Parts: sequence; structure tokens; C-alpha cells
Amino acid sequence: MAERLGPFVRTFDRGLDVLTCFSAERPDLSVTEVASECGFDRATARRLLRTLESLGYVDCVGSRYRLTAKVLELGYETIGSESFPEMVQPYLEDVAHTVDHSCSLAVLDGDTAVFLARAAVRRVMSIRLAPGARVPAAASAVGRALLSGHTPDQLAAYFERFPPLPYTEATITDTTELARRIADARERGWALIDQELERGVRSVAVPLHDAAGAVVAALTIGTHTGQVDDDTLFTVILPRLKDCAAAIERTITTRSNSFSAARSPMVVAAPESPPPLGS
Repeated sequence: MAERLGPFVRTFDRGLDVLTCFSAERPDLSVTEVASECGFDRATARRLLRTLESLGYVDCVGSRYRLTAKVLELGYETIGSESFPEMVQPYLEDVAHTVDHSCSLAVLDGDTAVFLARAAVRRVMSIRLAPGARVPAAASAVGRALLSGHTPDQLAAYFERFPPLPYTEATITDTTELARRIADARERGWALIDQELERGVRSVAVPLHDAAGAVVAALTIGTHTGQVDDDTLFTVILPRLKDCAAAIERTITTRSNSFSAARSPMVVAAPESPPPLGS
């Protein structure tokens, strides 16, 4: 731990130590690991982690803690000059214009997926997902792609903390079935929902991984059910979306600043209105 000069509040100092002990290589840590990393006892580590959890800066799944998207608010102005959303925007624009459907990027924040970037395509009927919009993770393709990075035990703890809610008659709320769908998404590398969040809308999403293989974000394209047939969805849109994800992954693994933004993205104010179309 680096020596610090001048007067400072020790508790605040220790809180920052806890936040900075997380890394791309160690995205989730136990109380014991935080205590060892920061150089103080388990009781102190536990109190600090619980305080940070109550403030929304860390999230606990089972016995392990992870940083949340709120962390980046601490460095908003600095990161805003060269943000992760700005870095991925050209990739989103390329795939959106290639398949003629808007493409969005989101990260997991509690029980929602929050959108950070979007490349929109003008259509008569468009699906509106501005940066800062949120959709329920369990009922959206992008959310399930993000949750595919969770282990079965982590998923069980997640659904215990955030019970899934129904949005249409097609919404899956049974946690066993949801866990199976997410496991399928993990195995095949993409998630699909059909009218579970909005009637008449289906969406496909693919996860983005860091160098260690952890899911850090996801890309998604939503379509109205009458606009795109299965053949176009699975032979044109999905392959292009997967290619886009692979290109972004190659970039974020070679640009540490962008990668950090991907792990702890900027969260802008979310609308107070009901969840927007698509996922």
C-alpha cells in the first residue's frame, strides 16, 4: 500500500483501498481476499464492503463481491474524455448499417441491463433504446447474455435477490427455466427472447468477454416480429453481431483504459418511464 502524505480520513482511505483492489484479473473477491489484499483484518473488510454495498458501489453474490456500474461515477469527468462507449461506437455503427437494424451495447447493473451506446437506423417503426435506458435483465436478451457469465450458484443467489417479474404473457418467471435458458445462452454464445419484454418484439444478444473470459458487456439487436424472418435473424443478423463482439473483444483486451470502462461503465440517469421497447 502506497504511503500517503498529509491529513486524511483513515476510513475513507480504507474504502478507496477496497474499491481499487478489484481488477480485471480479480473481478470478484471474498471478504478474506479483500482483507488480505488491503492489509487489514476481516472484520474491517466486512464492514467496509457492507458500507460500499449499501451505497451501491459493490454487489454481493453469494459470498463474493463485485464492483457495480456506479463506481465509474466517481471518475466521470476523467473517463468521459475517452470513454468505452465512444470507443465501441464505430463498431456499432458498422453492424447497424450492415444489417439495417439498430445495435446497442449494455452492461449489468443490479436487476437491470443499462445501455451505454447505440447506433440507430431510421425506420418507420423503430425500437427506442437511448443510452441510459434500462431493461429488466431476466426478461431481456441482452440481460440474459450478461447473466451468462454467472455460475449456477451465482444465478441462484441472483434470482433470490432479484426475483423475475412478468411483463407479457410470454415472460418466463420460473427461475429453474430461466437458469436453463441462460445456461443455453452460455453454451451457444448468444441469447434470444421472443415477446417476453414487449409484445411484438424479439431480440438477440451476444456477450462481450475480457481477456480472462469474464462477461463484461453485451451487444443486442431488437426487431419487430413481422420485420425479420428466422432465416435472416440466424444467418445474417446473428453472425454479424457475433463478428462485431469479437472485434470489440480484440480491442478491449489491448486497450487497458477502454477495458476498465467496460468493466465499470458510466451510468447516466435512467428514464422514469416504463422499460422501453426491445432488449
